[in-house]
Amino acid sequence: MNYWLISDTHFNHTKLEDWGGRSGYWQEQLWEGLEQIQPGDTLIHLGDICIGEDEEIHKKLDKVLLGRGVVTVLVRGNHDNKSLTWYNKYWMFVCDGLELIYNGRYLHLTHRPARPQGNTTWNIHGHTHGNMHRDEEYCDFYSKEYHIDISPELRGYKPLRLDTLLKEYK
Repeated sequence: MNYWLISDTHFNHTKLEDWGGRSGYWQEQLWEGLEQIQPGDTLIHLGDICIGEDEEIHKKLDKVLLGRGVVTVLVRGNHDNKSLTWYNKYWMFVCDGLELIYNGRYLHLTHRPARPQGNTTWNIHGHTHGNMHRDEEYCDFYSKEYHIDISPELRGYKPLRLDTLLKEYK
């Protein structure tokens, strides 16, 4: 079983293209990447799934992921503002932040960059879009030694395997 991470898919958010942050076939790349996750693996989405057409996007996610036996976890982002009950129709577990120990590392998984926590080794997050988007929210505590940004603009428009990501950090 593998753990996969993705953030800020922002399906249907065409203004991202207008603003110059994304271009080309980024949505298709995201869907193709999600389809590569194997049954029994776990996907942890770090928020901001879509802008509009929520029901349609979530039905497609349900088919692509849960329908193929992928375990799904949603850490809600600032654009994921439906109720927990609504998201629980499509995700196996929904939360606003997640702490876990993986291969001896304490990880704090959030949408926005978070303040350093007690014994957490790293905060894995999205939200910045690779350009420190809305950095006034976190610039006073952001540190490259603690924060790992997985925004698609930085990591390519595909899910990342957690073990592969952590090999970059020692």
